[in-house]
Amino acid sequence: MFLAFALAWAAAVFASPLARGPWGVAYAPADATAPRPALVFLHGMWAGPEDACPALHDAAARFGFFVCPRGNTPFDAGTMWTGTAADAAGPVRAALDAADRMAPGKLDRGGEGTLLGYSNGAYFAAELARAQPGRWPGLVLIGMKLDLDPAGLRGAGVRRIVLAAGDQDETRPSMQALAQRLDEGGLASRFVTLGPGGHAFPPDMPARICDAIAWVREVDRAVCEGL
Repeated sequence: MFLAFALAWAAAVFASPLARGPWGVAYAPADATAPRPALVFLHGMWAGPEDACPALHDAAARFGFFVCPRGNTPFDAGTMWTGTAADAAGPVRAALDAADRMAPGKLDRGGEGTLLGYSNGAYFAAELARAQPGRWPGLVLIGMKLDLDPAGLRGAGVRRIVLAAGDQDETRPSMQALAQRLDEGGLASRFVTLGPGGHAFPPDMPARICDAIAWVREVDRAVCEGL
């Protein structure tokens, strides 16, 4: 029995920190000694998971498995998300399966996950949350003009949303106004600036995204110290 325990512990602690494939990219959590939730990031257009996820994984892996599925439709040199939430669910599921293989038994797929989305991916993150009630209580949506219904999101089990954009991003006014409407509609929401830039991640994005994740997951932001 002791040997079995020791092997399971070693498999969790020394799990491969990174997996990649046609399905996308996944990072093991900083601490995989116990089951941890999934944080799923949907990238934007003209891109792939290799573009944004390396800049975010140091922050996201503090909370759980950071999973970055590849968009379902080729677009220019990258991919994008098209269709419906059901169309996006397939690539997300494939990426979660790959993450599960990194440290078997340590991905808590039944627990409360967090969806993050950038630009085109932000729209599909919101759609996926509505289509999978109770699965994604926290959302971080970046740089996309959206029209979200607080009652519908609450009905899907969403409890908190962060909307974020750079000060020069053309999506900023609509996202800031949406955060206020959602909050007034009974869904805890806040707008977060990404600094003076436009539709791109700033150099201090890891610290900003970590604070946003901590807020939607309702944990102490002390977890973000050092970023």
